[in-house]
Amino acid sequence: MPSDRANPRPWRRRACALAATVLLSLASAWVSTAPGHAATAADAAGGTPAFDTVPLNEISVSGLHNAYDKSKSQSITTGLDLGAHLLEIDAYSTYGNPGGWIVSHSDPLVNDNNCTYTTGSGVFRTTWRNGSLRTCLDDLRAWSDAHPRHDPVYLKLELKWGFRSNAGMGPAQLDQLVAEHLGTGNLFTPADMLGTTYPTLDAAAQAGAWPTWDRLRGKFIVFPITGTIENRLADHKLDNLSTEQEYAQRVADLSSSDRLGEASMWPAMTRPSPNGDPRLLYAAALRPWFVIFDTQATRWLNDGYAMSWYCRNHYLTVEGSAESVSPALDDTHPDPTAAAQRVQYLAQQGHSSATTFDWVNTPGAYTLWSRNC
Repeated sequence: MPSDRANPRPWRRRACALAATVLLSLASAWVSTAPGHAATAADAAGGTPAFDTVPLNEISVSGLHNAYDKSKSQSITTGLDLGAHLLEIDAYSTYGNPGGWIVSHSDPLVNDNNCTYTTGSGVFRTTWRNGSLRTCLDDLRAWSDAHPRHDPVYLKLELKWGFRSNAGMGPAQLDQLVAEHLGTGNLFTPADMLGTTYPTLDAAAQAGAWPTWDRLRGKFIVFPITGTIENRLADHKLDNLSTEQEYAQRVADLSSSDRLGEASMWPAMTRPSPNGDPRLLYAAALRPWFVIFDTQATRWLNDGYAMSWYCRNHYLTVEGSAESVSPALDDTHPDPTAAAQRVQYLAQQGHSSATTFDWVNTPGAYTLWSRNC
């Protein structure tokens, strides 16, 4: 770097820098108060200051369905670099698998994904893909450590055929895996939400206790959902305890024994109801632990769901397959303007907390909006 002696007008550079800083501060202040403001995808890794003082439940984000899919990208963190604020991973609790949870779209026996791990050292060091769930979590932690002030990221784990406690893949084991490989310091958990003030997640949500965007920087919000295969098993009376019910029971039990800090994830309900409170499906002890609701965007919008009810009660809603909402858009390469407009529509008309899609090469769709409640 040249010294001031080498530069005959150092004051000019300093004045320009000061002016730029002032203008940037003024612009940021205007943007943060602009109604319906959208933050661009490029803001994600470095942080999106426009939303710093806004609570999580008032922000609408977008993210990538099946982010582990090699056909979409070479790395599970590619979506994060593009600006995704939600990643979805499919996992199978495959009995006897030494690597733990299998990550694959349709093969429960073999890992098939873009999560990477290395073997050997020096000239013998080799990078491999097709890691297990713990490898995917390690990749996400490495990305997080490299971007310590990144925006909060939702991590949705679809457990294709649910938990299998008798195979060492129950709720407790998954909690431990998430904590160990993402890192407890990188998680926003139910215990963080309650603190010493609230008895349940519902009580905290109703009181508007969601932290601001800035307080959640560097954090992942992890929630498991009932998988498609498990749903089919339930239809045939072969699985009477869904992932969502089983994990909500774990969280309720941990809370009653003053061990809620062991819960790394959030219960999430995948069967919202168009008529009233969907949690009435479960026992009274489980209901106040559901504050995240997940289903397809077409169901939210087309089946008469009272979206304003979820929004008004400060619950988080996740709306999948944005491309399927009428008029349907191309699964992989939609018109960029139409894709961005779809995300805005779901944020402001559909009251979406998080919208997911299969678009990788459409950065304009990775946009943050004020959630219209």
